[in-house]
Amino acid sequence: MKARRPDHHRDFESRRREKVVTTWRSLGEPDVGGEELRRIQQVLADDSVASPGVNSPAAIARILADEGAQLRHPEIIEFDAAWREAEIHREAAKLDGLDELLSESPMGLQEAESLIKGLEKMRVRSARAGDKESEIQVRTLAIEAREAAVSSSRNRVVDESVRAEQAELASWLGIWLQTPELFQQWLELRKSSPDFKQIFG
Repeated sequence: MKARRPDHHRDFESRRREKVVTTWRSLGEPDVGGEELRRIQQVLADDSVASPGVNSPAAIARILADEGAQLRHPEIIEFDAAWREAEIHREAAKLDGLDELLSESPMGLQEAESLIKGLEKMRVRSARAGDKESEIQVRTLAIEAREAAVSSSRNRVVDESVRAEQAELASWLGIWLQTPELFQQWLELRKSSPDFKQIFG
């Protein structure tokens, strides 16, 4: 059986569709190319209907085609490709700084705590925006960072204190991946525990 989309999602899609069509009509129902799509995107971005959806040029063009608009296909394809490339750079910029979690040199717990807080901020922001792709990227980064920390914790070449820190970091990331909403509370309890104080001072 096909899963039904929540009513709020359908309401959002309906409002976005209406805004796209209304804007196109306000422009005089022109043939649609890059400039028209850019102007419609701007209206969507200035309006609450821009969130939590993605207003890609191709999606806007599909809506307008359903309304009978004439599309300048080569221009739309080119504009959509440029927009998607810009989106990739935007997503990469969101993760800027967090790639330190995957650094070859092991990081200290204080630095790791700061970076995990950054992961959590991104996770919350992505969830609020309905940006599943960013949520997956953040989670993947945390998984890879945990694997790197586990590997470092088992590396007999590095100092024992570094191995202990990396094992602790792997534990932190594991907790964050399982229950990100509770991580900060758990971390405060962990840092105040006698075991933690004995190992890390």
